[in-house]
Amino acid sequence: MNPPIIGIVGGVGPYAGLDLNRKVFDNTITDGTDQGHLEVLLFSAGIRIPDRSDYLAGRISENPAEGIFQAVRTLARAGAGFVAIACNTAHSPEIIEPLKKKIKDLDLNLELVDMIEETGLFIRQYYGRGVKTGLLATEGTYKSGVYERLAGDIELVIPSRKIRELVHRAIYDRTFGIKAFSNPLTEQAVEDCRSAVRHLTDKGAKLVILGCTELPLALPEQSMAGVALLDPAWITARALVSKAAPDKLKEYRPEVCPHILQGE
Repeated sequence: MNPPIIGIVGGVGPYAGLDLNRKVFDNTITDGTDQGHLEVLLFSAGIRIPDRSDYLAGRISENPAEGIFQAVRTLARAGAGFVAIACNTAHSPEIIEPLKKKIKDLDLNLELVDMIEETGLFIRQYYGRGVKTGLLATEGTYKSGVYERLAGDIELVIPSRKIRELVHRAIYDRTFGIKAFSNPLTEQAVEDCRSAVRHLTDKGAKLVILGCTELPLALPEQSMAGVALLDPAWITARALVSKAAPDKLKEYRPEVCPHILQGE
């Protein structure tokens, strides 16, 4: 019997779904054949999903939850058993809670894999509790408290307003931002993101969550200056593989920044 099919809601931003799909493959143990990989359905549904930050900032009134639900329902009808959304900001309570209610009310036969919950589980499993964890994200993610859901035993370090604005422009600016120039990226967007990481390390962060699916495109390395860079899309990809076919999940060893594990 084949493992359950993985579904991905993409198009939020343009390369986010492709990136999550690739990371599913990167974390899958195979026998070296095409048939050794898991089945993945990617619905790049950006045209029907309004910008999440614009909604959370009150600039538009249409909740992206409706468009995301349409994509999730399509994936369910196509046979997906586990579905993830390739967007951090979409996991704001104002968006994710109405979405989960719609899925429950229609009794869709699938599990929605929550990127924020999985990131919290990953940090606790591999880095323990109480570690200072920096957060880079869009303004919508900060304002709506997406990662505040981790509060309690994970200490979030938030950048200054100036740095938050710097990162937001690196993502959204239409003349150099990552959404507009995903391949190749502009030097300015990459350098602005790297400057933001340095700012968080100066504030004592030992880990940095790249809390927007565009950011790992600019910061693809596992660590920078001794600080681990955590990609929630990569973490979510591992969760999808683990749920669909746990025996096919590649082993992860947190060899990056061992001083974090030792509590130094």
